[in-house]
Amino acid sequence: MWISICYLGIEAETENAIGEKVETVTFDDYVFCDQKSIRMSEFYQAATTDYKPSITLTLKQADYADQRYIRFEDEIYTMIRTYAVNSEDIEVVLERGIKHGDASISDESVG
Repeated sequence: MWISICYLGIEAETENAIGEKVETVTFDDYVFCDQKSIRMSEFYQAATTDYKPSITLTLKQADYADQRYIRFEDEIYTMIRTYAVNSEDIEVVLERGIKHGDASISDESVG
């Protein structure tokens, strides 16, 4: 267990080269995690919405602070929902890509 690493994305407002304020996402903090498949019920429930769940990751609750974006295996995911597995672990259901917002990926992201 805890054989993978993911990076938690933090949103920040920065200025671009011409002085406009833009939302960026940087991935500075990494945590250990485990990958799970999407449950069949999760997949079918999402079919009624505009969400497309891709993967589920299990993290330690102490490591997660409501970050909206996660980078895992060179892919960026947006949080769909979270739920506590037990008193220490949390499962996060993720959708591939930056969704439901205007944030862009920072050049300073951890790769």
